[in-house]
Amino acid sequence: MERYLRRLGRDVWRSVEEGPHVPVLTPAQTDADGTITRLGGGQPTMSRPTKDDLDKMENDVVTFYEISCGIAHDNFDIIINCKSAKEIWDVLKNLYEGSEQTQDKKLTTALNDFNNFKAHTGESLEDSFKRFNLIVTKLSNAATIRSNHEPISSSLMV
Repeated sequence: MERYLRRLGRDVWRSVEEGPHVPVLTPAQTDADGTITRLGGGQPTMSRPTKDDLDKMENDVVTFYEISCGIAHDNFDIIINCKSAKEIWDVLKNLYEGSEQTQDKKLTTALNDFNNFKAHTGESLEDSFKRFNLIVTKLSNAATIRSNHEPISSSLMV
């Protein structure tokens, strides 16, 4: 999903990383003495969002829509109350990758499986290779997820 969103554009991915864009509106006009010009009802006149603001807000909507449409139907209840693409992304990331403690446990388990790998008696070479490949894939995935948070110490690497 990350690759897909990045392919849609840098500003689409920005919505996931930074959250929704909130334009900064400033008083549009002040009198010579510094008071804000008010229009009928006492509300200050505010500047309009810039084209850049509008583009970013549109990208926020596109990102929210694209992530929502990419969710499996059975997981939709998990994100139904999310208000932004970033919030959906964070919920899904926690769901699929787990907390830091869970990630550490996955990495430790994968390292143990790798270090203790042995072919079973009577197991074909092809079956051993499949099991070994699965262990290496789990190790790679666990290390990649973990390395997004902090570098993996060299003592953990085989």
